[in-house]
Amino acid sequence: MGDGIGGPVIACLSGNTFDMSVTHFRKDNKEEYGNVERIVIAKVDNPEDPQYEEKTIADLERALKGKFVTCNVQHRDSKTDWLICNVFVQNPPE
Repeated sequence: MGDGIGGPVIACLSGNTFDMSVTHFRKDNKEEYGNVERIVIAKVDNPEDPQYEEKTIADLERALKGKFVTCNVQHRDSKTDWLICNVFVQNPPE
């Protein structure tokens, strides 16, 4: 897909899946996105914890919950309607 979305992580559901409140969209996105999207992590980049590897829900909560993330959308899973994304922990935009 190549689209980009961003927002705060509102809930962690497993060691590699979370819900995000979508507050930011790239202007050149090809697809439409809801106010809340379920994200499955393909890759995570967290400068505060560069060795992070998703293992448990508690690990993911420590790494992402409440933080602003941007997601480079790889594709939407046709069975679950979840987004498969590369995830980047960011400072929130001003």
